[in-house]
Amino acid sequence: MMFKQITIAIALSAAISSPAFAHSDGDGHCKDTQLGSIMKEMSDDLKSYVGAFKRGDQAAMQTQLTTLLANSTKAKDEVPLKLQQDMPTMKGMDHSNMANMQNMKGMDHSNMTNMDGMDHSTHMQHMDYQQGMEKLTHLFNQLQDATSKGEVKTTLGNIKQHIKKSHKAFRLNCD
Repeated sequence: MMFKQITIAIALSAAISSPAFAHSDGDGHCKDTQLGSIMKEMSDDLKSYVGAFKRGDQAAMQTQLTTLLANSTKAKDEVPLKLQQDMPTMKGMDHSNMANMQNMKGMDHSNMTNMDGMDHSTHMQHMDYQQGMEKLTHLFNQLQDATSKGEVKTTLGNIKQHIKKSHKAFRLNCD
């Protein structure tokens, strides 16, 4: 039982602490971003959560979850560096509240003209990123609602899988 806890904790920590998660490698073709800073903080908070879980410290677990939930909300409003590569600066546009625009889910975006600076494909990828962040927030809420060690372990495993899948889709290859 303890082996599983340690294995999950190590795998989760490794998955979210990679340099790509922070979106910077210092070589110049990847730059530090607000999203990278948020993700680094989330990585640290998730590691702290796992440590608190191992110690059975419920108060520390809740504190870390509060921060994780707040940061996942902030991260949703960002654009991953991978999607910014071929985008010129989008002047005068406020994209901070795109997720809350009415009727967006039911709209047919296939005939939408390209936004200034963001083509249709990039726009759709950005919407996928935002949905992924919503799922991560949902998983953090599940973690907060977990009532047993088994539920916490299962949810941590689901978070690990989600992060791995999301990194594959949205991380910029800085190698």
